[in-house]
Formats: sequence, C-alpha cells, structure tokens
Amino acid sequence: MKNLQEIKTLMNSSFGKRISINYISLLLIQVTNLVLPIVTFPYLISVLGLEKFGLIMFAQAVCSVLYIFVDYGFSLSATRRITLQRTNKEEMAIVFSTVLLIKIAIATSVFILYSLAVFIVPKFQVEKEVFLLSYLMVVGQACFVDWFLQGIEKMKVMALLSLLAKGVFTLLIFVFIRDVSHYVQVPFFMGIGYILAGILSVILALKYVSIVRPSLTLAKELLMESFSLFISNLAARLINTIPILILGFFVNDFTVAIYTSMEKLITTSKGVFVSLYQALFPWLVTQTRLKQRAYVKKMIPIVGLLAIIITLPFLICGGWLLNILYNNEAINENSHLFYILALNIIFTSYFMLFIAHYFPAVGDFMSRLKTLAFSALCGIILGLIFISQLEILGAVITAVSIEAILLIFSIYYFIKTRPVGTI
Repeated sequence: MKNLQEIKTLMNSSFGKRISINYISLLLIQVTNLVLPIVTFPYLISVLGLEKFGLIMFAQAVCSVLYIFVDYGFSLSATRRITLQRTNKEEMAIVFSTVLLIKIAIATSVFILYSLAVFIVPKFQVEKEVFLLSYLMVVGQACFVDWFLQGIEKMKVMALLSLLAKGVFTLLIFVFIRDVSHYVQVPFFMGIGYILAGILSVILALKYVSIVRPSLTLAKELLMESFSLFISNLAARLINTIPILILGFFVNDFTVAIYTSMEKLITTSKGVFVSLYQALFPWLVTQTRLKQRAYVKKMIPIVGLLAIIITLPFLICGGWLLNILYNNEAINENSHLFYILALNIIFTSYFMLFIAHYFPAVGDFMSRLKTLAFSALCGIILGLIFISQLEILGAVITAVSIEAILLIFSIYYFIKTRPVGTI
C-alpha cells in the first residue's frame, strides 16, 4: 500500500501528469500493435495460406535484426542525450543532425551487404523480391526519429505517427491483397507505411529543432558510446527472433506461420510494459542513483500484479481466442503451446524493468550488455538443440527458457552493481 501511495503521489505531481500523458500516448502505440495484427493476420492467413504468410514473417524477422545495425543503440543513447540537453537547442540540433546522418549512412551500407546476401543465400534467393522489399521497413524505421520525440517527451506525436504507419499498411492490405499471388505486395505496403511515418516524423521534429552541420567529433563519440548498446540490442533482437529464424532456416515457413500467429499476440501484449518504461524513462534519468534503485524496488510488486492481470485471460481462454481469430486447423492443433508462451508476459515484465529501464537510465550499459549477450548465446544453443528435434514445441521451449534466463541475470547484475552502503 505504501508503494502504491508513493506512485500515486508521483502521478499527481507535474512530473506525474506529464508521465501519465506520455504513458497513455505510448500505450496507444502498443494497443495499435495488438489490434492491427488481430485484424490483418487472420485475413492474410486466410488469403495467402500459412506457407506464404510464414515466408513474410520470416523475412520481417530477418529485417528486424538488420534494423538493429541501423539503430546502433541510438534509441537509448540519443534519447538520453536529448533528454539531458533539452534546454540547449543548439546542442540538441547538433545531436539530432549527427544521429540522423549516421543512421542514413548505416542503412545504406547495410542494404548493399544485404542485397548481396539475398542473391547468394539459397533461402533468400528463391523469394528475393519478398526479402528485398521487406527492407523498406528498415528504411522507414531509420527515418523515424522516435528517439528524438521521446527525448523531448512528445509521445503523443509518436503515437499518432505509429498509428498512421500501421493504419496505411492495414488499409492497403485489405484493398489490394486479394489472393495468394499478391503476397509480394505485403512487405511493400508495410514499408510504405513506415517510410511515410518516418518522413513525417522528421518534418514534425523540425518544429522543435533545426538541421545543422553534423559534428564529426560527436559522431565518433556517439559511435563509441553506443557500441555496447548496439551489441546489447542486437542480442535482445536475436533473443526475440531466434525461434523464428531457426524455424525459417532449418524447418519450414509453414511452421513459422503457426508459431508467429501465437507469438505475436503474446509479444504485443507485453507492450503495456514497453509503454510504461518508455514514459518513465526521461524522469528516471534525472534522479539520483539511490532514488533510481528505490524506485525499481517499489515497482516490483506493481509490475507483478499488472503482469498477472494481463496473463490470466490468455491462460483461461487462449485456445478459444486462437480459434476465433484464425479458425485454422493447423493452428488449433498447436493451441496448447499458446498457454506456455503466455508465461513470457510475466518474465518480460520483470526483466524489462532492468534491461530496458533501469540499466540504460543509470548508464550501466555493461550490465545490460552482459545480461543480453549471455542470454542470446544460451538462446542460440537451446534453439539449435530443441528446435532441430522438436520443431515448434522446441521453439516454444526455447522462447520461454531465454526469457527466464534473462530475468535471472537481470536480477543478479542489479544486486551486484548496487552502490556501496545500500541494500
């Protein structure tokens, strides 16, 4: 009760009111992320079939990993810099211009290398149009200056732009995708939505900051500073995509579709915590180390209660939900695995408190890196062992095991790095 009262006091303050607005805005993004797949996935599965749908999901998973190279950790490091420099427009402009230029340069370089891989790797070569068009999503995300908007706490703008991107994609899907022969258009339409949102985000950002000559010194500094974040984020993305990537490469696209149809519902439900932590991040950055640790401890029971509330509906009526959404025999036959995957909501709610919230806020990027890198390594090993033998069951076991490992190491490094004299 004491923890709840202190959180309530915070929310009633000027800080709290701004945080509440930011949280609602970010939550809108996550609600959109949940609702639109519920609308589009069943339609795409029914029109394209599981095999082509799985192919598209596999291509998206590959490109989501490539985006981590383009982001290079700026989603955290640049956000932190913008937050701390918010009262200095000149410095903000230099950071904004430098980060944007670096991301465009990296996106171009990654595309050249990726294109070569598409024409060389047999798995990619067979459906090269799908894999190349999927990269448009990376281009759009590279242009999207969410790191800047979050830093100046303009989460409402982020929410509207995200809604626009996914709304355009959804509209185009229902208008133009009519039979299985249209499957190549799906990644193209998704890319169009992201690129539109990215361009608009830059235009809107120019209301608060101007584009100036990028600083070479700052670029070097940012690249060095963000390297550990890049490795951490790469490990984190691999953790999220290991089951899909291994299924896609070593099993088949049909199985990828079944797994993704269930996993996507669980992943988007975790967005409640993503929104909460993003909204509180700028405030947490400005607090003292002792207050930051005290805040994390106070959040533990609140996060746990919220995680249980979100998980229970999936455990009670998960099979019914899958049947209503997809009405697909192959998915229904594997619906029992959905209940196991739902446990990841609880694991994620806690390890994100440390990995995506506390460690970046205090600048302890090394603890974040060690936790994610080791967990990703464990995930790859577990995935190769379990998925090769058990296919989709192995993918589910791998996914749950990775997040349990993440939680264990997050707690370990949180305790290990406590300041001298604290409990």
